[in-house]
Amino acid sequence: MENLKTLIFSAIKPYSAILFLNSRVAGIVLLLITFINPSVALSGLAAVVFTILFAEFLQFKESYLAQGFYIYNSLLVGMGVGYIFEPSMVSIMLIGILSAFTFMLSFMFNRLFSVYKIPILSLPFSIVTVFVYLASLQYSGLLSTLVNNATMYDIQMPALLSGFLKSLGAIFFLPNNIAGAAIILLILYFSRIIFIMALTGFYFGVMLHSLLIDSYTQALHDPYAFNYILVAIALCGIFLLPTLRNFILALIGVAISVILTDAIVMLFNYFAIPVFTLPFNITVIAFIFILSIIYYKEFNVEIKATPEASLANYLSKIFRFGEIPTKISLPYSGTWSVYQGFDGAWTHKGQYRYAYDFVKKYPDGKTYRGEGKQPEDYAAFGEAILAPVSGYIVDMRSDLRDNHIGEVDHINNWGNYIIIRSDMGFYVEISHLMQYSLTHETGMYVQEGTVIAKCGNSGYSPEPHIHIQVQDVPTIGGFTRKFLFSEYILKEKLLYNRTPSLHEEVTAAVINKHIASRFLFILDDTFTYDVYEKGILVGKTVFRVQMDTAGAFYLTDTQHNRLYFYNTLKEFYFYDYKGTDSYLKQLFILAPRIPFISSQKVTYEDYLPAYLTKSPFQRTMIELASIIHKEVYRETCLYTFNGEKVASQYGEVAVSKTHKGFASIAYGTMHLKLSTENA
Repeated sequence: MENLKTLIFSAIKPYSAILFLNSRVAGIVLLLITFINPSVALSGLAAVVFTILFAEFLQFKESYLAQGFYIYNSLLVGMGVGYIFEPSMVSIMLIGILSAFTFMLSFMFNRLFSVYKIPILSLPFSIVTVFVYLASLQYSGLLSTLVNNATMYDIQMPALLSGFLKSLGAIFFLPNNIAGAAIILLILYFSRIIFIMALTGFYFGVMLHSLLIDSYTQALHDPYAFNYILVAIALCGIFLLPTLRNFILALIGVAISVILTDAIVMLFNYFAIPVFTLPFNITVIAFIFILSIIYYKEFNVEIKATPEASLANYLSKIFRFGEIPTKISLPYSGTWSVYQGFDGAWTHKGQYRYAYDFVKKYPDGKTYRGEGKQPEDYAAFGEAILAPVSGYIVDMRSDLRDNHIGEVDHINNWGNYIIIRSDMGFYVEISHLMQYSLTHETGMYVQEGTVIAKCGNSGYSPEPHIHIQVQDVPTIGGFTRKFLFSEYILKEKLLYNRTPSLHEEVTAAVINKHIASRFLFILDDTFTYDVYEKGILVGKTVFRVQMDTAGAFYLTDTQHNRLYFYNTLKEFYFYDYKGTDSYLKQLFILAPRIPFISSQKVTYEDYLPAYLTKSPFQRTMIELASIIHKEVYRETCLYTFNGEKVASQYGEVAVSKTHKGFASIAYGTMHLKLSTENA
């Protein structure tokens, strides 16, 4: 290890990782709890140390060890050995050998399982312990050091509570009430969702098991009931988002684990092998594998430190940026009308349901002038079509003539068309183009907003219009997939990540490159502000652009708060904040998004994460309620932008006309002004 901090963190993190927590404090507390049984504690520590030394000997990267899951399986193996055998030269030697083997097994399984995006969980531990218990029957040097854990001191609890606490403690080979009580209090402090799922999973599993074996007492004190706890937490909070649907899935998973546990117990009893966490591993891995194949939408793609943080991150993203990841720009400039949308009345049906048709209208509301007998009479005919995404042109056709009004081409339904493979991997197809109007060739790369063709009336087209759809294949006529338009203006209101309704007049947003240039931040850009309170200068504050180890950019201050931002070249937005109350936090509230558009004045809605404006208690209540109904988390705020400043109920932020960044930040009695030091 290059430094002591990394070594200590690598040794502590596995303890919290067993409970799916990502906290050094939790790791330290759990380490201390294991000393309720010194044999378990010392053997676990020995396993962690041996694993780190072995990884260092093999010259593994520190980043591998810092992830925790490469070590916690070795920790479990070590604690398992310590639970059965007292620390001795023989047992320590065995722990060293098993730690190395478990680490290699963990690394191997992770590489194999990552292909299918499946976690290894504690499967290496389950496999190694099978070999350990079989082999230990031959080791007379170990049999003399067997520990009688039944004599461990404990406190009396009501049977209903004691069964749960002992099962929870058994996860750390501490099946007693003191350990279980300490662990559940720790869980409650860090995550109310894990706390609820631990209780729900255990008692639901016990209830079901008691019905099957006709003995509530036996089910309550089943030594392997902790599998129910782990399954419930994993399937509703960790690998799947904590939602009502996943709560039901977690209960189904617990039910499956009940049957698996009994089946494996019957099989393993023949060889006197403990079951440990094998039912948990089989159940959760099976669920995740199946759900990944069907692209289950409530996967926890970005696992945060707690389920609450994961849920908040997910809800903030879907409310601010749309639940559907596929987004494109409008394929035109100016204002057009929706002629047919998703599930349209005429042709947007079945596998072709996700498509849009746009027509252009004259001031009198008609799409044509005169009698409208020729394509040239229509406002849309000959209008420029813009690339809705950046990407390569993979297919096109331009030789079909434009139909006279009243005629349609039944043979070549799509008419002249172009298909672009976006940089995000999906394909966009635009149809009914004007004959010979395409401006690029197949294989060429086009930037979003580039003129690529003109609107025509070729193919099965009753009048000149733009047909646009997103599909998964590069060929004409591919089945459509759902998408959103990234931004558009409707009645002076700027809408993000939406789809317009039938007959709505939709205006494309025009990018203002001057505004965009104000937010081209680079590493180490520094912004100094004079801070005024009630008009009196009270000090200065400095914001600096930094980048984290994942390559994400953020603004930081002297208190090391972090305000993460992103620039899409069409807008600048903040998306995450880490720290305490600060000017940076207020900046997130005041201007979560800056649109780079050329417009005198627009209003737009944005959705603020609960941690920005709510107290800890309010945030907890909102997060728990949003498990059942996610709309509870939605906090809408209306913003106005006139090209110079963003204003809302919270205050206003002015964009600098001559420098990068914000010229001023004002809220309440506070006013931050960009210092002349930035000149």
